[in-house]
Amino acid sequence: MTAENTANASETGINSSATATGIASNTIDVDNEILHYEKITFRRDGRPILKGVNWHVKRGENWALLGLNGAGKSTMLSMIPAYQIPTTGILRVFGHEFGKYAWVKIKNRLGFVSSTLSQFQSTLNKQTVEDVVISGRYNTIGIYQVVEPEVRRKAQDLMGKFQITHLGNHHFRTLSQGEQRRTLLARAIMSEPDLLILDEPCSGLDLPARESFLHTVESLGVEHNTPYIYVSHQIEEIMPSITHVALLRDGEMAYQGKKEDILTDEILSDLFDMPVHVVWERDRPWVIVR
Repeated sequence: MTAENTANASETGINSSATATGIASNTIDVDNEILHYEKITFRRDGRPILKGVNWHVKRGENWALLGLNGAGKSTMLSMIPAYQIPTTGILRVFGHEFGKYAWVKIKNRLGFVSSTLSQFQSTLNKQTVEDVVISGRYNTIGIYQVVEPEVRRKAQDLMGKFQITHLGNHHFRTLSQGEQRRTLLARAIMSEPDLLILDEPCSGLDLPARESFLHTVESLGVEHNTPYIYVSHQIEEIMPSITHVALLRDGEMAYQGKKEDILTDEILSDLFDMPVHVVWERDRPWVIVR
């Protein structure tokens, strides 16, 4: 077994023979799992995007999913709310297997901040900030029912925590990118999700806006204890509350495990195909090209 597979086996609690051939379902503690990908493949127009991905996320873990552009990160996570359907393989979320459970119940337990929301941009742009946040309670884009007073109070409370109260009556289209991301994060938290999915949420943000957003995410982990998956191709966005890292390369899971075991000079130099050095500062990694 390779060192990579050994790390994978120790992290998922799978015996060595199972790791060599794929995840053995009977070794998984279903009651304790958040996500389970087993030999997942995905093809688009005949082209392989994901190639036999195995990945297991347990309660108490926050994962960063990293990889270069086009590695398949967003495709992997879009399978959780069933925006994309695996071509082959087994996918479980909260212990329920896709195809054998009413997936709308899964969607209602998720909070999502993703570039996929851009398809609803025209609808979002017409909404006030307060209404965008409130819509998260109903898992809709826009509000199509009477809002209970306690729901509106909760939204206003979240807006205060995310420092967007003063924007409540502003239309979404008038906000800066950083303000829009904080608004969408508050929207995702409104439903008190069992899993928060952050798909490249800092893309396009300048340094102050990025750090403000990351600080908000970090405080959420402490205050709400909501498990989350953070997708990025920027190593420096990995915050202290992230416990594990998975590295995707060309549609395959190259490395996965505890962040301190994965974010090393050797592994990242292999991933980027160039010599790099990792510097840790305040439990955050920073990459320097050698």
